[in-house]
Order: sequence, then C-alpha cells, then structure tokens
Amino acid sequence: MQVHFNLKNICIVLIGACFVYLSYLLWGSGSADHFPDVEVELRDLVSYAILAAETGGHAVSEVHKEKRLQAAKKGQTKEGADEFVTRADLISNQLILDTLKRFPGIRIVSEEKSTSFDDSELEPYRLDKYAQWLNSRDLINRIPSRKHKLSTLAIWVDPLDATQEYTEDLLEYVTVMVCIVASGQPIFGVIYRPFHDETVFGMMGWGVMTSKGGRKLPVREHVPEKIMVSRSHAGTVEELAKKAFGESYTVEAAGGSGYKVLRLVNGTAELYMHRTAIKKWDTCAGDAIVRAAGGSMLDLEGADQTYWPDEPVKNEKGLLVALTNPFTYYQKIEPFIKEDSEKNV
Repeated sequence: MQVHFNLKNICIVLIGACFVYLSYLLWGSGSADHFPDVEVELRDLVSYAILAAETGGHAVSEVHKEKRLQAAKKGQTKEGADEFVTRADLISNQLILDTLKRFPGIRIVSEEKSTSFDDSELEPYRLDKYAQWLNSRDLINRIPSRKHKLSTLAIWVDPLDATQEYTEDLLEYVTVMVCIVASGQPIFGVIYRPFHDETVFGMMGWGVMTSKGGRKLPVREHVPEKIMVSRSHAGTVEELAKKAFGESYTVEAAGGSGYKVLRLVNGTAELYMHRTAIKKWDTCAGDAIVRAAGGSMLDLEGADQTYWPDEPVKNEKGLLVALTNPFTYYQKIEPFIKEDSEKNV
C-alpha cells in the first residue's frame, strides 16, 4: 500500500501548527509575562504616546465646552486638600488607553482605572487619528532611532493634570501627560496643553521640542529668579524656598506639575519645588523632559526618581527640579531640610 502525500494539505497542517504554537507563546498562561520579548522601535512607540496625549487632550477640551464636568471628590491628601475626578479625566483616560493598545505587551500605569464608556459615548470626543498623526509625523521623524526590549518598557499616564484647576476654569494649568519608561528610567515624555494646542516632548540624549514652530527648545542661561510651587498642595515649601534662596527669589504658586515643568523649559522660572507627597504619574513625563533638557528632578533627599511599574506610585519625599546645576541647588536647601527634620523628631 502506497501513501500519497498532498503538498497542499501538508502546508495547511504546518501553518496550523505554527499558529497553535504562536498562540501558546502569546496567551498560553493568560499573562502578559508570556508575550514574546520583541524589540520595539522607540520612534514607533513615541508616535503613539504623542497621539495618545493629544487625543486625550482633545477630549478634555470638548468635555469642557459641554459644561458637564460631573466633578466628584475622590479623596483627600494627607494635608487635607481635596482631590477631584471629572468626566473629562475618565474619557481622556479611556481614549489614551485605547490608543496605546497598539503595544499590548507594555505595562501601563495610569492615574485613573480603566473605565467602561461604550463606543457611542466616546465617539463625539475622538480625534481624527490619521490627520493628527500626519501633523506630528515630521516632528517624530526627527527623533533618532532606538530599540528597547518590550519587557523593559512601561508607560505612565496622567489623563488630566490639574483637575482642581480644570473645575475652576483655570485652564492655563491643564495638561495631559504620557511618559515612556525603560528599566525604571523615564526616557521620553510628552506634555500636551489642550487649551493652547501645544505639544512639548523630550527624549533623553536628544533634547526637547515644541509643536509651536516645530523647533527644539534651548536651555536658557538667564532666567528670572522665580520658584514654582503648588497652589493647592504647598505645605511649607514657600518657607523652605525663602530660607534657602533668600528674598531675591519670588515664589509663584501654580496648578499642575506638568505646567510647572514647562515654565522651567520655556525659561520663565528657575526652579520647581514641592514638599508634600506627589504621585509619579504627575511627574514622569515632566521628569523625562527635564532630563532631556540636561536637568534633574530630585527628591528632597537628593535622589533621582524611578518609575518601575510595581513600585509605590507615591513619592513622599518632595521635589527639587532644575534644568542646570540641580545638585548645587540641592546643597542650598539640604541644611534647612535637616533642620526641619530635627525639629520634628
């Protein structure tokens, strides 16, 4: 008895076996840990990070036009300040997560939990993604090509920074932020200002760029002696600033961590200080941009921030942010921090 092999059937069986094996690799354990550890072109991920921030920001702007914010208090800080969430936070968050699903194996850490708006609810707030991508394409193409293993990457998302100010119509402070992290270090950050239609992004080792004019932003040598602090979570930071830097410095209170970082980047302030607890999704994108500009975002013990997806999301140690000579500034405030600590013992 002769056995006749059908080449077509053999090919079908082999292709089927390949799909079964691939499915096992991807979903065999039902865990992202088994997603193939492919190399990701950073420029591709950057394009989606920028698109996600602008898409979320578009929704923030559209919800504001409707005057249906549906603001609700979601908790209080340790110092007793109220924290709010609005319909805009939640819609922006879902649209951002939908955009970032292009990279399913990457861990995403967001201020808001996944929401459950259906497509019909989200449709009025969606941006024309292709048109928006075309607008950003030339800027993105200037970013150098780099590759990272998928397992080393994570994305931190703040779908609406300065929510309190958003509810008070202080819209200049409002931003949407997305940050790409590699091995716990922020390597790319994008901050979008929806009410100014400006996108600022930066990559470590490359620099910082603004969509306004499509130009790189220089680090200015001469800036006003101004220190940016929080208007709603200030604590004793103004007192610390005055002790360390003297009366020649002015202290300006403002909303939103992203906004305060941008004030350093555009050369209208010298320092950003924060003394109370702050969540890392509030700082990740700004930290990446500060590093891209050659500066540092230190805690008040003099250490850089890290952004591992599994570590605590709250930084309890405050911030000192500067684009030039950050450790020189830290040395000026360190004695006063120790003095305050000794008083509180």
